[in-house]
Amino acid sequence: MAENKYKKLLKNSSILGVGEVLSKLLVFILLPLYSSVLTTGEYGIATLVADSSNLLFPIVTLGVSQAVFRFSYGRGKDRAAVFTAGLTMLFSGMVFFVLISPLLRMIPRMSDYVLLLGMYVFMFALNTICGSFLRGMDAVKPFAIKGIICTAANLLFNIIFLLVFKLGVTGYLLANICGDFVAVLYMFWGGDLLDYIEPRQITRPILLDMIRFSVPLIPTTICWWIVNMSDRFMITYMVNEGANGVYAAAYKVPNIMITVTGIFINVWQMSLVNEENLGNKWGGFFTRIFNGFKSVMFVVGTMIILFCKLAARILLRNAFYEAWQYMPYLTVACIFEGITSFVGVIYIVKKKSVNSLICAVAGAAVNVVLNLILINAIGAMGAAIATMMSYMAVYFVTTYRSRMLVGYRVDLPVTAANTALLLTQGIITVSEVKYDILISVLIAAAVLVINGRRVYSTVREILNGRRRVPAASAGNETGKELSNEQNSGDNV
Repeated sequence: MAENKYKKLLKNSSILGVGEVLSKLLVFILLPLYSSVLTTGEYGIATLVADSSNLLFPIVTLGVSQAVFRFSYGRGKDRAAVFTAGLTMLFSGMVFFVLISPLLRMIPRMSDYVLLLGMYVFMFALNTICGSFLRGMDAVKPFAIKGIICTAANLLFNIIFLLVFKLGVTGYLLANICGDFVAVLYMFWGGDLLDYIEPRQITRPILLDMIRFSVPLIPTTICWWIVNMSDRFMITYMVNEGANGVYAAAYKVPNIMITVTGIFINVWQMSLVNEENLGNKWGGFFTRIFNGFKSVMFVVGTMIILFCKLAARILLRNAFYEAWQYMPYLTVACIFEGITSFVGVIYIVKKKSVNSLICAVAGAAVNVVLNLILINAIGAMGAAIATMMSYMAVYFVTTYRSRMLVGYRVDLPVTAANTALLLTQGIITVSEVKYDILISVLIAAAVLVINGRRVYSTVREILNGRRRVPAASAGNETGKELSNEQNSGDNV
């Protein structure tokens, strides 16, 4: 009997969780180090260079990492061709980077770090492509171990380069480069990736299919970069590096939701691709997990807002402490970013990458316009608000378009109530009104009441490995749910 989809989801999430949670805890371990050793200006420049790599990554790789995963999953005979094609596209892209490097040297604040930027892009891309291929092979254990090794290496190199050699911005970048390098070495050894490098296996149909799938993801990823990172560049050039350093530090705490939920979304993607490859209807399965996922995000979010000052006091040093004031709005932004990523998996599974582009363009447009207006008006706080509002906009666009492909329910009233409560909690926290802590506790309690039952039922269902209906009737279940949803009038 095939492994129950809920049990498989729990099993793979648990395995990945061991490695990924440890790697994401590195954020909290290193924040005190960064805020003690680096000035706000140095940290601002360091994150600026790192963020630039995220912009160059899809251009250099032609967005191939998602294609490597999608085309290797469930296609054993073609895996060598897929992996080799991915590496070929990466090395070709690095030639392009070398050609444009003179232009990069002309950018203020970047000219001294172009070589490190190239190394950063290459190692990050190689790490990502190898990791995507491991997931495509369903090799979750080596992928999880890779996360642990990368964490340990990153921590070690940060200590060496920042504390021992005191290399500042250069040390920050080198630590990340070396951490990725060690992770790649392990994946080639532990995942036997050398066995999948077969240039003769590359065929024209596979290469063209991968390019057709991945190329639309290039502007998509660039647009997501605009939503995620453009505010930091605008703060740097419209305010100063120090303000960007504080803002970047503020993002680290709420962003832990994204990095940790990314573990689940990686497994979620694998589960849905498997269902799609088997020809199963999975609308009902999606609805149940989606509702629980949203509830967890809102519960975690309200806790972060409640304790953001305490977190800043523990993790941040010196001038970085003021970062707490941006955390409430960035927390709401991260909630909708996580939910959008969860729903966006549908486009990968259905190979509808153009839909991802449409949603990303909408978010980028909203983000840039609001950044220009709000950063000029209220500085870095404007960037936090702009990011939050852009992700809300993307959520509604993504939900609307994805439901054309898969029938699933969206409880709009519950989502609206949660959002209103967290926005109120954030405004009260930032404004520091009288009895703000008491009011924030009451709001957090209300969020727990609204979402507690749904979280409990979803977790229980996954743990029990139950399905509410047999596989044969899954399509009927989805149809009934969608019919009820349309009759209720409560959904997007």
